[in-house]
This record gives sequence, structure tokens and C-alpha cells, in this order.
Amino acid sequence: MKNFYLSLLLSAAGLVANAQLTQANHAFVGGEIFTTYQCDSNGVTAGASGAGATWNYGTITTHSSMLVGYSVTVNTNTSYPMPGLALSSTANNTSYYTSNPTDTKYWGGNILVGSIGATLTYTSGAFTAVYPMNLSTSTVSATGGSISVPALSQNGTFTGNAGTIADGTGTLILPTGTYTNVVRVVTTQTINFTTPLANGTVTQKNWDYYSVGTKNSLFTISASTVVTSLAPTPSSQTVVTRNAPSSVGVKENKANVISLSVFPNPSSTQITLSTESDKANTVVVNDITGKMISAYTFENNKVNFSTLEMTNGIYFYTVKNAQKQNLATGKFTVAH
Repeated sequence: MKNFYLSLLLSAAGLVANAQLTQANHAFVGGEIFTTYQCDSNGVTAGASGAGATWNYGTITTHSSMLVGYSVTVNTNTSYPMPGLALSSTANNTSYYTSNPTDTKYWGGNILVGSIGATLTYTSGAFTAVYPMNLSTSTVSATGGSISVPALSQNGTFTGNAGTIADGTGTLILPTGTYTNVVRVVTTQTINFTTPLANGTVTQKNWDYYSVGTKNSLFTISASTVVTSLAPTPSSQTVVTRNAPSSVGVKENKANVISLSVFPNPSSTQITLSTESDKANTVVVNDITGKMISAYTFENNKVNFSTLEMTNGIYFYTVKNAQKQNLATGKFTVAH
């Protein structure tokens, strides 16, 4: 289940040289993939706003084992606006967006209310960007919709508001290097929910730092607070993540030499790759970090393998011929 702090983690994307967000350089595109690492949050603050700021996180500790991969696909869930896009890390970890030349909106998905998983469905979307977006560009929107908590068999409604502002430009220092021409986008959201069992409020604030050429933030500080009628003492959490540079805005290879069918996808027990071409010889499977998981041999133009021992997440495959040349690449999701 996706933590709420991640529901807006990738709600914005890259920049042009003048640090201006537009739909072309900012909005999601189907087929893109992203990877983030979690970092230590102790003592981390958002830093200064305004023009010419310097944000120095060069000594922050990165947990390379705490890595999450995301993929962007065309939305097929009729509970959310179509056409639209779905941002997923597993089958149960999805957020939904729409975009046009003037704005991008978030329409809900999976969140955590405290430690309990829930699903939000917006009837009025939350702005995550307005275009063109330069320093001090901002907007505020009223939100509302329904909330479902399957583990407690609860359904209810929510109202609230969301705001976004580009509040700073400057230089960002990370363990991976120094990035100039960076713009910081601050996104806030308040959700007041009511169910038969309980009511409460979730507040969320993200500071996302974007640089020219990136399509997810280089660095994100996310702070959330939950208060409910069952637990009136506020529960707060701060999470810090940074992108894995090699994966920023990577798009799947669409120039495959052969046609390939991959099913079921997502998979819980096993997966099958099938092709009409007799050139396919082997398939190599890698995890989101690039580590090879296994290799399999095609028989009668087909290969199937178990996913029972694989952890939930995104995996990548490369189909090769007998001469070790790549014929097709892509990805699949394991969701137990």
C-alpha cells in the first residue's frame, strides 16, 4: 500500500532552461519510469524561499536498500477521469492524474491514514501545477470526494483544499552533485474525512526540488499529520527521498524488433512471455536496481516462470536472440 506522502511525490516533472514548468516538460507521459531512494530525515528542513537560494543536502544519508520504482501508464480505471494517467509502483499503489496545456490535477488513489490503507476518489481534482509555472506562480483549489477503507469495511466522504506554489529558485547540493537552475514547488493539501466509524483530518506538505532535464523531483521533503476521533493526538511523519539519477524520466523502448505478449501483468504467481517470432532465444529479468534476477530460455516461442519468490515491485525484461542481440524490452509488475 502506498504511503500518503508518496501520493503527490511525482506530481510534477521536468524544467526547461529558464526554470519554467509547462505541460510539455512537466506532465507525465505514458511509458516513463522513475526510481527514488529514501534518506534520513533527522534535522532536515526545507530551507530558504525566494530567488537565489542555496539548498545544501550534500551530506544527507541515502538508504540505497530503501528504493521504490514507479511507472506511468494510461489510466484504465473507470473510477477516475479518462483519458488520464496512472502512476504505479504495484497494483495496489496507484495515483491518478489528468493534464492539459493549462494545468495538471491529482484525482486520488491509495493513501495511508495513520497505518491504515485507504482509497480516495476525487469529484473535483487537486491542482498540482498550473502552466506556465514560474517563481511565485500559485493556485488554490477546493477538493472533495469519497474515501474507502477496505480493512475496516468503511466508506465515507471528504472535503478539503489543495494549493501549489513555485516558491524558490537556486542551487541544490546533493551527494550526487550540485544542480543549478533549480526551482522548488511546494504542494499542500488538507483532507477532512468522515466515515461511520470515525472522522479526522490529514494534512500534507511537500517541498519538491526540480532541475532542468528531470521529470521527477531531484529531492523531496514530505511532512504529514493525521488526527482522528479515535486517536485525537496528532500523528506526524516526515519522509525525505531523492531520485536515482539513472532512472529519471526513462521511457520504455518502443522500437522492439519482435512483437511480444506478456501476461498476466501484474502477476501474483507466474508470468508468460509469448511471441510469434522464432528469433527469441532467452529472456533476462532484472529488478528495479538493475540486478539480474534470472534468465530463461524460450521453448516453442514461449517462456513462463514463477513470480512467487519475487518481492512486490517493478521488474524489467530483455529478450535476446541466439547471438545475444536485444529483440525486445519492457517491464512487468509483481503484486502478491
